[in-house]
Amino acid sequence: MIFLSPNGIEIVMLTIVMRAIWPLFLGILFISLGNGLQGTLSSWRADYEGFSVLTTGLVMSGYFLGAFASSLISPGQIKKTGQIRTYAAFASIASTAILIQLLFIEPPVWFVARFLSGFCVAGIMIIVEGWLNSISSNENRGQLFSIHMMVVWGGLAMGQGLFVIDSPAGVNLFLLASILLSISLIPILLTEIKAPEVEMQEPLGFKALWKASPSGVATIGISGLASAGFFGVGTIYAIQSGLSISETALFMTLFIGFGALSQWPLGWLSDKIDRRKVILLCCSIVIGVCALLVMFNFSKTTFLVLNGLIGASTLPLYSLGVAQTNDRLKPSQMVSASGTIVFVFSVFAALGPFTMSYFLNLFDSIGFLLYLSLVHLVIGVTVFIMMFINEDVDESDQSDFQVMAQRPSMVAMEVIAEEAIESQSDSES
Repeated sequence: MIFLSPNGIEIVMLTIVMRAIWPLFLGILFISLGNGLQGTLSSWRADYEGFSVLTTGLVMSGYFLGAFASSLISPGQIKKTGQIRTYAAFASIASTAILIQLLFIEPPVWFVARFLSGFCVAGIMIIVEGWLNSISSNENRGQLFSIHMMVVWGGLAMGQGLFVIDSPAGVNLFLLASILLSISLIPILLTEIKAPEVEMQEPLGFKALWKASPSGVATIGISGLASAGFFGVGTIYAIQSGLSISETALFMTLFIGFGALSQWPLGWLSDKIDRRKVILLCCSIVIGVCALLVMFNFSKTTFLVLNGLIGASTLPLYSLGVAQTNDRLKPSQMVSASGTIVFVFSVFAALGPFTMSYFLNLFDSIGFLLYLSLVHLVIGVTVFIMMFINEDVDESDQSDFQVMAQRPSMVAMEVIAEEAIESQSDSES
């Protein structure tokens, strides 16, 4: 008879679950690949087609407005028509939206196409994350969602690499992005996993959330301006900085890749000390690197690495803000706060591409750096002031840091809340 340690049992159980749900991860990988390629391609092509910088920013904001609308509408639609049929419809619409951009190269049409893309991709994420939550247990939920985040971040980063396989001035990359989204249907439609029910949570109000954790809420919201601004018009900054197509793809890949990899060490550090100090560290790094890039001319290699360092410091801020907020909520409030957290981030994210494009329009490539510096200065000052008003949470009362994507959904936030409740319970026991 073979006896397994508790860790060994968890590994075996996780392996069994992974064998059953790999179609979900394969489907989300194709979604992330196509979505990552489409975002970069749309921004670059808008500039190539003669859209003004402000117009491009407004067009790219459509994606985040769509994602926000989806967080409100999709759960009800999923309940009405079921997970698999809704997934199929969303994937088909998202794939078609890309082709519409080829047929009608007009800003209003592209805005609608980006809105549809954001709406459908966000809805798909709600479906997949709901599936993962329903089939996971308390023992493996955190591990499964960590794998999910790795797939999402990896797909987004690799999607940037697809930008160089053909000319973005042609039609092939649009077709490829559409194909990737369509292919994501195959593993989901063939899966034998039972689709779960979607439950709606009544959200905790903004006023109550701000009172509980002003530092966390400010970080969640304001960081959305920076991250969504980058995903919306980061390619225009790369173009104005003189980067070629292949260098632009590398710029986007490093920014996203560094941002994904840095979440684990920064999260570990924030579990050991006051999270607000880690948030201040990230803001200081962004401001410092932006100042260096404004004052000095660097080689392209150094330029790319420094911008990757900006990504490593700004993209984890959302996860840090959520962790900071959960630390100051009662367990009974954490799940109900999920909807408000999504709302706060979505409102600011919808403004990100347009406001960043305004700075690019006024100051050219330096506007990108000025904008990021200003956004992180506001976060840093807010958090610094609050450190003197609100006491730090004892380390034993902190919830465990969880890596999150830059496109939150109600389902994912509820899972994060459940993990936070469990980690606090474990620390108390």
